[in-house]
Amino acid sequence: MSEQNLSKPQLRKIQAKKINEFFQREDAAEFITNLESRLYTDPDYLNSQIIGITLSMPGELDTSPIIKHSLQNDKQVVVPRTLPHRQMEFVLLEEDTHLSQTPFGTREPEGGEIIDKTDIDALIVPGLAFSKNHYRVGFGGGFYDRYLADFVGKSISLALPPQLYERPKWPVEPHDILVDKIIY
Repeated sequence: MSEQNLSKPQLRKIQAKKINEFFQREDAAEFITNLESRLYTDPDYLNSQIIGITLSMPGELDTSPIIKHSLQNDKQVVVPRTLPHRQMEFVLLEEDTHLSQTPFGTREPEGGEIIDKTDIDALIVPGLAFSKNHYRVGFGGGFYDRYLADFVGKSISLALPPQLYERPKWPVEPHDILVDKIIY
């Protein structure tokens, strides 16, 4: 079966393997550092005061350097907390923010100040696969598609080499929300 005919669940399995293989490469760390530098010099990032970003899990692009850089550059960082019905909200990340592990294995804040989505300037949107025309395949919960449906800030995704496709190699569905920018 060609990648063009893959379902999203099939593609997710393949992508997870490709991403893990990428992390084993000798040049992975250098590529990631350069990718982060491209984000840090991007006008949408530079002009943002409040940055939304996920707390990464093993097997994903480590977001802790981006969080640290953002805080050191006087940006406020907000991180997601899941809600019923596959919804989420973003909470201000502070030094004393207590994080707990969800049944999905992700870390999210307990308590904290909820930041209205209209106040978030830029949202770093995770995913497993991205196309150069701004489609993405996430992790299968639909949380970000729902959140992005009425998000007015800039949505930015960071793509590692095995995540980037010229065009979608997966079925594009009406509820799929494009990201504004993909940095690779």
